[in-house]
Amino acid sequence: MLAAVDRWLRPLSGLRVEGLAWVGVGLVAFADFETGYEVSISFFYLAPIALVAWYAGRSAAVRVAILSCLCWYFADVFSGHVYAHPAIPYWNALVRLGFFLVTGLLIAALEAGLRRQQSLARIDALTGLLGRRAFEERLEHDLALARRHGRPLTLAYLDLDNFKALNDTRGHAAGDEALRRTARILQGATRRTDTVARLGGDEFTVVLPETARAGAEGVIAKAREELGTALAAMAPDLGCSIGVITFAVVPESAEAAVRAADALMYEAKRRGKGGMVFEEAGAGR
Repeated sequence: MLAAVDRWLRPLSGLRVEGLAWVGVGLVAFADFETGYEVSISFFYLAPIALVAWYAGRSAAVRVAILSCLCWYFADVFSGHVYAHPAIPYWNALVRLGFFLVTGLLIAALEAGLRRQQSLARIDALTGLLGRRAFEERLEHDLALARRHGRPLTLAYLDLDNFKALNDTRGHAAGDEALRRTARILQGATRRTDTVARLGGDEFTVVLPETARAGAEGVIAKAREELGTALAAMAPDLGCSIGVITFAVVPESAEAAVRAADALMYEAKRRGKGGMVFEEAGAGR
């Protein structure tokens, strides 16, 4: 049930969510007035506060918390309850306001932290490229489109040669710079519609949607040349091995596609580091 509510609320704008929260506060305030001062239902104001804090953020949570406090105060005043001292309702209102604000701000902070963690899980912090999870989702999407429209798709798998030796001899700072340079070159050699990702360590992938072998060879060869120059400038034996496969017939899963490109990359390493192996799958079927 909570998942269904989340799917319904997530696409709504912050203003719409806040509007729903205001309606919720109004309903709780009406019930608060009707039940009178003997039955406290101020706890139920937390529901709209939590809702708006999670889906609309800190500012909206503060506004709804203040509205909830005012509604509780007027419901209490108009209920006819007589306090021993005239300052008591103001004090109670301030206590409730503090409680509402702290709850709303904590929930908003929790949601913001969760969003940051999700972003970090999808984006590689070092290179700014997509991480493995986001890459797999994007590849599944591109494969589905290629399958539907009968268009080719090319996948390249890259692995840096002698990367461990670079880390061991020149330190991790040099290794990190090599990874960043690789990312920049791959991004510069591809189109906005292409996908460049770092799968982890010194392994990268490039997805070229709607790209047959002839077009892919030009793109990957250019990237390979630039990479060779940039990496050799850092260390003479530093380079990359690349496996490239063009799918005329698209595989059923991203896992199968990556496995095929990975096998070609290892074949390139077997033939001699710094090599590149192309293959076309499904041609002529």
